[in-house]
Amino acid sequence: MMSHTSTSCSEQQFVVYRTKVEHARQRGQELLRHGASGLQIATAIAESIEQLLLQIIQDQFLQLSEGQQKLLIQNCSILVIGGSGRGLMAPYSDVDLLFLYRNQVDEEFAAFVGDIVRNCWDAGLKLGHSLRTIADSVKMARTEPEFATAMIEARAIWGDEHLAEQLIRAFYRHVILFRRRVFFDQCVEARWQERKQHGGAVMQLEPDIKRSPGGLRDIHLLRWTGFARYGTANLDMLRLDGRINSRDVRTLKNARDYLLKVRIQLHYEAGRQQDLFTKDTQLWMAEQRQIEGTNGQRPVELLMQEYFRHSKAVAEITERFIKTHRPQPLLSRVYDFLMTHRSDSILKIAPDHLDVIPRYRSQVCNSLEEILKLFDTASLYGISIAPDLLDAIRESALTLPPTLSNRAIDLFRAIMDRSTNLGSTLRTMSETGILNLLIPYMKHAYCLLQFNQYHSYTVDEHTFRAIEAAETFFTDDTSLGSSYRHIEKKDILNLAILLHDIGKGYGEDHSKMGAMIAAETSVRLGLKEDEQKLLVFLVFEHLNMAHLAFRRDISDPDILFAFSQKVGSPEKLRMLYVLTAADITAVGQGVFTDWKSELLGDLYERTMLLLGGKHSRYNREQRLSRVKQQVRSYLDLPQLLEVEEEQEESWFTELFNSFSPHYLLVTPPERIAADIEILRNLPSDQIVVEGEFEPDTGTVNYHVIAPAMYSQSCFHRMVSVFTSRRMEIISAQITTSASGGVVDSFRVIDHDYASEVPRARVQTIETEIRKAVIGESDAKTMFLNNRRFQESAGLSGEFDLGRVEIDNQSSRRCTIIDVIAHDRTGLLYIVSRAISRMGLSVVMAKISTHLDQVVDVFYVIDENERKIEDGDRLQEVKEQLERTLHDFELEGYKRYQRV
Repeated sequence: MMSHTSTSCSEQQFVVYRTKVEHARQRGQELLRHGASGLQIATAIAESIEQLLLQIIQDQFLQLSEGQQKLLIQNCSILVIGGSGRGLMAPYSDVDLLFLYRNQVDEEFAAFVGDIVRNCWDAGLKLGHSLRTIADSVKMARTEPEFATAMIEARAIWGDEHLAEQLIRAFYRHVILFRRRVFFDQCVEARWQERKQHGGAVMQLEPDIKRSPGGLRDIHLLRWTGFARYGTANLDMLRLDGRINSRDVRTLKNARDYLLKVRIQLHYEAGRQQDLFTKDTQLWMAEQRQIEGTNGQRPVELLMQEYFRHSKAVAEITERFIKTHRPQPLLSRVYDFLMTHRSDSILKIAPDHLDVIPRYRSQVCNSLEEILKLFDTASLYGISIAPDLLDAIRESALTLPPTLSNRAIDLFRAIMDRSTNLGSTLRTMSETGILNLLIPYMKHAYCLLQFNQYHSYTVDEHTFRAIEAAETFFTDDTSLGSSYRHIEKKDILNLAILLHDIGKGYGEDHSKMGAMIAAETSVRLGLKEDEQKLLVFLVFEHLNMAHLAFRRDISDPDILFAFSQKVGSPEKLRMLYVLTAADITAVGQGVFTDWKSELLGDLYERTMLLLGGKHSRYNREQRLSRVKQQVRSYLDLPQLLEVEEEQEESWFTELFNSFSPHYLLVTPPERIAADIEILRNLPSDQIVVEGEFEPDTGTVNYHVIAPAMYSQSCFHRMVSVFTSRRMEIISAQITTSASGGVVDSFRVIDHDYASEVPRARVQTIETEIRKAVIGESDAKTMFLNNRRFQESAGLSGEFDLGRVEIDNQSSRRCTIIDVIAHDRTGLLYIVSRAISRMGLSVVMAKISTHLDQVVDVFYVIDENERKIEDGDRLQEVKEQLERTLHDFELEGYKRYQRV
């Protein structure tokens, strides 16, 4: 066996290699600047990198002895695989290599490969490589789908071509030929798992260009499954063989070019491999491409709508191809044949799909009524429509007339009246263009982006998820499920869910715009007058119930009465309740929390009682009187006060009345009594803080009781503690009065702990709250020292300064301030501090409870414990808070730029 001495390149060679890598990237960047396509740029970069690889290999080869050269060139081969084998590379892509050898040269080749790999890394190329024999490669490909799919693209670039051809033949014979179905399923399953790891939805707002659903990997999957089924991964060959139509191939090629170009731009912007299309890079790219916004859409929203149109088309075509061409086992085919039955003489209903007898297909596909009957039947049986039949429907939808017959309307309403399979049915109707024929405004929502941090999906994806969320309520055992099951006109409810966000993207209030579209749509669908009014009401009011539940004091009878009058009937309330819950659920994973469900359910129950005529239960004065009696029964006033009976009652009444009605109506009487006892016996220089972890909600409730002398600035000082410790405040109940003292409760999520918060942590926070309230620690210093900077969403002039809304009508006792802004660490502290400095006291707060925006709500009173009546002062408060938001956001943006 010949020995091999490891050799290394000279520094001069490394300089040459590194220079060529930079030249390859610069070549791509120059093509990008001159408007070349993504395919052209990726091909040019791949060609340059491949030439450099060959030079590195050859330079190392020439350093071997003549005998070593002869041995290796006859027994070894180097192949590019994966993306490198396809000849398409982004600037910082990995180079995928397979070093193939015969057993007799393993040591020599290993040393040779080691030198090549080191030289490539030193040159600045990131390798993904393996060293294998033919047997090893085939074995690996049979068990590892990722390696097997990379092998589909294998190309020899150096060495024994015969050896490389042997591998390619062995790979096809042992991995593909006699196990087509297994390999097909392995490719699909591996890709589906990858999709789940990268969001699981095409319309997620920060997609991975390569791996998210609808990304480049889906195009690869179609090619791989085409190779598994028909022996070719070439799209044009598949088209010529009739496996895929020309329109789909054209769409895939356009999408591939678009996605490649986006990926290349991301790599150049990051200066490294970067496939995640973050919101910051979306803003940057919209500016780079000089996209001009419209009245209803920002430049970044137009950019991402274009992106999603491509990615959604890729996902749909790939999924259709897989459904159509997946190999079926013989037993499965026999079972389908035996279990298939006919319906109406023209339909074939199999266990898992619906089809039309071939000679009737043209007749069915050229009639909107017959197509809707297909969807209705498929929905009824809970099965899909055959993929090739969907292709035919998709083609026909382009030429069908826009007018609707009464039969078409009846069939559509029958579909919309379903409680199961509706979401999947509407998705398919949308993909085929049929839904756009029925409701033309749905075209506007297609891939429409809401560029904010609160929604996870585009408008159309959000809408379909809301429909699917409502379907799940059918089996829910709460008041939500009961409400859904008791709704009589589910077609109107589902139409309202379908249209609730249709008004977005027009530059107007989307609820008002949506109501106008709903009115027009109801006429098009021939709804009766009462149905039209109901549909318009639901779309127009779809945010109102969440607004009241999360931003207002629903123990206030005035608010409840006004809401019940607006709703008017139990049926409308049920529908609005379900619509609201479905809407919130569809915003994103985990948004409809148990806490929000409880608040929304409470509003529903209270309003339903009012609509049923049971007003007395929610009469505030009567309820407060009952609470007062209950609290009084828990207290031993003679022992507590040691004064005359008349003085006892006077003291208790004065103290009881000093508490906010909200606190008295939502707090258990025994807790109120305990708070009163603590306040009575509390020394003037002490603070009582009680923290308790609640396993059901995963939150910690901190109950703070302090003498009246600490009422000023108490709220924002406590907030500074939670902010500095990275805690999320879910809600705050503030009871502060000069005569009674301070009784505050904060419900928080401690993000430093994934499960139960340790008692030691709770005790630490209790101590810090005491110090902050009595002034032993400086709130501002604590906040600044511990604050973790979060990037502002704003870039290039796009950042949102937020806004302030003042409601002086909803509450008799308080002025309500809504602060709507980008949620960043410290926002609550900054706002509450500004409120304190204006001499206002916060008596109730609802924190970060939002539907589609972060909203902090403060019920405030002035120095005289009254609402602010003076118009000039109201304007001053609004302007001061808006300046505070502006300065805070601007500071965050400047810090972002410095970072």
